[in-house]
Amino acid sequence: MTVTFSNEHDHKFQKITDQCFTANPKLLTKASLSVPLATRTIRPQRYFVATKINQATLATAAWQPVTGAIALHKHERLIYDLGALYVGHFQVAIDVAGSPMDAPLLMRTRFAERLQELSVDASRVTSWLPTAWIQDDMRHVELLPATVNFERRYSCRYIMLEPVGQSLKWQPVLADAEFEKSLEDFSQAA
Repeated sequence: MTVTFSNEHDHKFQKITDQCFTANPKLLTKASLSVPLATRTIRPQRYFVATKINQATLATAAWQPVTGAIALHKHERLIYDLGALYVGHFQVAIDVAGSPMDAPLLMRTRFAERLQELSVDASRVTSWLPTAWIQDDMRHVELLPATVNFERRYSCRYIMLEPVGQSLKWQPVLADAEFEKSLEDFSQAA
């Protein structure tokens, strides 16, 4: 099986032959691979903390401006609002309040374009769309303080962070949340 993307031989950037990609070296040398990705740092504008996430809780949320670190107790979820929909990478600094860590932190993170998406249980979604596209992340943080970087690129306005399986002796404290937005137009980078 061979699939090509142009009918002219000199303009074929790549073709698929027997399920293997082959690049056109002549066109590849013309491509500039050294252009850095232009980004802009977005900080969450507001947040709220809730123990239950459902449509009613989301509709009546008491949003607060982000002014500093936020400690989360067991069963609490922190929801950041970036103010607009962005595509990029997220990072957050996490520290400890209370006793020293006696167990690692297990953090569930959900990235959502609409606030209502946060109340949907992703494990119960049945769709033709692969569940790998659902913007959930679950990770262990073994040692705090640490800055947790999310390598995957997300499209979101809202970010929900939920400590699960956490020790009762200490609480995670989240601060310095940043979203690195990819700029589509390089003229915006200046």
